[in-house]
This record gives sequence, structure tokens and C-alpha cells, in this order.
Amino acid sequence: APGPTMKFILPLLALTVTSLAAKTITLTPDNEEWLAVFNGPSLQPGDEIVLTEGTYSAPRRLQITQRGTADKPITIRGAEGAKVIIKRPDAKQNTLNLAGCQHLIVRDLEITGGDAAIRIGKERDHLPKFITLENLHIHHIGGVAITANYPGEVYESLTFRHNHIHHTGGHGEAFYLGSNSNPDGSTNGYIFNSLISNNYIHDLKGGTVSQGDGIELKDGSYNNIVCDNVIHDTNYPGIIVYDTDGKAPNIIERNVIWNTGDHGIQAAADAIIRNNIIFNTKGDGIHSRNHQSALVGNLTIVHNTILSESSIRILAPETFSGKVIIANNALTSEPRIPT
Repeated sequence: APGPTMKFILPLLALTVTSLAAKTITLTPDNEEWLAVFNGPSLQPGDEIVLTEGTYSAPRRLQITQRGTADKPITIRGAEGAKVIIKRPDAKQNTLNLAGCQHLIVRDLEITGGDAAIRIGKERDHLPKFITLENLHIHHIGGVAITANYPGEVYESLTFRHNHIHHTGGHGEAFYLGSNSNPDGSTNGYIFNSLISNNYIHDLKGGTVSQGDGIELKDGSYNNIVCDNVIHDTNYPGIIVYDTDGKAPNIIERNVIWNTGDHGIQAAADAIIRNNIIFNTKGDGIHSRNHQSALVGNLTIVHNTILSESSIRILAPETFSGKVIIANNALTSEPRIPT
């Protein structure tokens, strides 16, 4: 028979297991604590926030700093079948800030208002990584839809899939990933090992849009996959990548792009561009030139279908950074299709 000590150990063990169990928190728009739950540190790995139907809006800064684990991510989602809207009442703040989040899933929400719809960055020593944004409807915002572009910050394994993005403002990109090269040589921000897939992106060319790229991967970003996206009516290129600083190439494949105010796809270096369909571009279907610190080279352009007045153009630099392979593309220079 167990002795006296065992009688106390068993209840303590049961209490510990219970306290570690994941929980589901259901929030409603009229519950004033929803903002505190988002901002607060109360969530544990495996926890889930479920938002019921309605509009969630507050004038305060909305910032999420939650961190799950690989086997127990934290999830924030709309209730099944519900129309859940996160709306910033003005453009003085971003609609949603993700600060130092790790192993976080945000899905099934409509996001509107604010400056950037979602801005991702670090929080103290916590770098943002393993974040998934999916099934989001982002529209009518003052700036970029989704941005991970703080200078010097590194973004690992971000997943953006099945999002519908349109009617941005300001710089106007749907995805602004990484930051510009710095003339002083300091480290720019970059994204790696990430997936941008199955997004529907359009109408990034309104009166307040100064740029309006569909998907932009900045200098040094590497080993990213940009695939199966539908992109049209952008002000700048549908997809633009710079170089990878000698690391694994970015892959751009199976995208459909049309009615761009610039090139369909622009890539300086270190990219595999294959099996895309591009038509009705104001610029070239696929275009390559030196861009910031990126030198043209290490490009593979194969099996693309391009219907444009100018199909593929490589502006040759004095020195290439590597081979450029162009093969087995279906090209035509027929006039633009009326729209």
C-alpha cells in the first residue's frame, strides 16, 4: 500500500497536468476585455482565441506578443462561419501589430482601417518566426497590407496563404517583406524559409497609392517560395525580388499575373522563375536589372507563358553575378487584351 508521502504526490501531479492543458477563450465584440486578452501575457502554448461574429474596434494600439511552441501553437481565429471584422477607427496606428510572436496562427478574420493592416516585428530579444496568416480578408487600409520590414530584423518561416488583399493605400504593397539595403552598409532586414501561397491580390493602384507592388521580397531574402498566387491590377510589379546574397534562391512558380502598371515579375538575381502565366503588363512580362546591391545573375526562367508587348528583358550589367538561363517559355508580343 502507498505510504503517506504518495498520498500527497498524486493530487499534486493531477493539478500540474490540469494547469498545463490548453484552453479555448471565446470573445465577443461587446466584451471590453477582448483587447486586454489580445495584448496580455495570459495565453500559453496551445491556447486558442475564438472571436464570435461582429466588429472589434478600439482606438488603442492593438499589439499581440504571444509565443507558442512548434507542437503547441497559439491560434487566434474567427468562429466557424462567422463574419469577424478587426477594424481600426483611424490610420494613426496599424490595425494589428505582431511583436515578437512565435508559433502563432491568425486566420479567418477580416481586417480593415488603420495604417498597415498587419505589421510584424520583434519584441525585445524575441524575433518573429513561425507565424501563419491565412484566410484573411484585408482591404481598404491606409498603407501596406502585410509588412515585415523593420531594418535589421530577421524573419524566419512565415507563412501567408489563402488571403484576399485589395484596395491598399500609401506605399500600397500587399506584402512588403524585408527592408531596403542601407547605403551605410548596416544590415537590412530580410525574410527566409517562408511561403507566400494561394493569395488573391488585386487593385493596388488607387489614388493614394505611391507604389503598389503585389509581393515584394527585399535584398538578402532567401529560400522563399512564392507560388499559386493570383495578382492583377497593381501599380508596380506583381512580384519583385532582389537577390539572396549568395544563399538559396527564391522560387517563383505557378502564379497568374495580369494588368500590372509595371512589369509582371521583376527579379534581379538568385531566383527560379517557372510555370507562371503573365499577360497585359504595362512593362515587361519578366524583367531583370541591377537593383540596390543586387547584380543580375543566377536566374533560371523556364516554362512561363507570357502574352505581352515585351515578354522577357534582361538589362545586362557590365558583370553578371552568375548564369542566366532562359528556356522553354511560350512568348508572344501580341497587343494587349482589352479589359
